[in-house]
Amino acid sequence: MKYLMRVSNGFLKVVVNAPNQDQIVEVKYKDIILKMRVLKFKLNSGIIETLITNIFDEDFTVADFKELYFKRWGIEIKYNEIKNKLQIENFTGETPIAIEQDFYATMYLANMVALAKKDANQIIEEEYKEKGLKYEYKVNTNVLIGKLKDTLITMISINNPWKRSRMLKHIEKEIERNVIPIRPDRNFKRKNNKSTQMVNRMNKKRAL
Repeated sequence: MKYLMRVSNGFLKVVVNAPNQDQIVEVKYKDIILKMRVLKFKLNSGIIETLITNIFDEDFTVADFKELYFKRWGIEIKYNEIKNKLQIENFTGETPIAIEQDFYATMYLANMVALAKKDANQIIEEEYKEKGLKYEYKVNTNVLIGKLKDTLITMISINNPWKRSRMLKHIEKEIERNVIPIRPDRNFKRKNNKSTQMVNRMNKKRAL
């Protein structure tokens, strides 16, 4: 299995102290010798990012691995949306049925957000592409989630597909006015979480 992963400054010394931008090191553990390729490059913030991989083909450069690694960004944004903005780890009750109900309700809302965001972003792209702006723009996801949470139950309870569609279109029109710029190569400061113990939390949240 091939891998490419970021490592912290507290990782193995032989990796962290590797002097070159692209080099192969050996890690010894008991009778096992593990060979890995260490890649280093500077972020826009000035921080040195360190990656390791078991892909040794020299046709793949540091720039190639950097581009590949940053393709994970869209996945991390979705995880952040589901975990932090939609609070999928927080529940309104403690029984199995309450937890299961909250999970499926959150994922249903996540899918509705994705559909509305896709349609709205297409419209925003068309409207902004002729303006010659510095950045491209996209929907403000926080605003979209708030709008959908306020109307989701009403939309579900209406037994009229045309009315539901009209409500969704109305929300899309509102969120098209709430846009944020897409800044390329953006990165955020990572939190240093010193806790090594997994904690099973039962957090409470209000219902949708």
